[in-house]
Amino acid sequence: RKYAHLTKEERVMIATLKSQGLSNRAIGRQLGVNHQTINNELKRGTVRQIRRQKFNGKTYDYPYHIYSYEAGQNIYLKCHQRSGRPRLYYRSKRFLQLADQLMLGEFDEHRYSPQAAIYKARDLMSDDSLIPKSVVTLYQWINDGVLRTSNLDLF
Repeated sequence: RKYAHLTKEERVMIATLKSQGLSNRAIGRQLGVNHQTINNELKRGTVRQIRRQKFNGKTYDYPYHIYSYEAGQNIYLKCHQRSGRPRLYYRSKRFLQLADQLMLGEFDEHRYSPQAAIYKARDLMSDDSLIPKSVVTLYQWINDGVLRTSNLDLF
């Protein structure tokens, strides 16, 4: 098995096998993954816990580290959600404002179609990389609610 993410069940197995004292290599052999994957997962999911003990009216704290499959799974999910290419509309706020003005008729007396708004924006804006290459993209942004313009405004 290569290039596959660990599942929640595999993380539970890692926690169980590690608590039994197995090495990373032995755990990796049992799960069919590289020992470095096990090491990375143990680093990701290790949490600090504190054992408190009272003695003669004083409280003593003894910190220790333990692997938690829940913490590992939560960190994995958080990182996985952040991964991927950032959307173009996060970088092209100026184009979004201009496209809204053009399609809603706020720029001049004309109401532009999405295709015409892209062409007009290419004439007006200096940075062409922030303008979508396809009119389909602009229609998707309208449907997703990224723009103030709605489908009803286009008729």
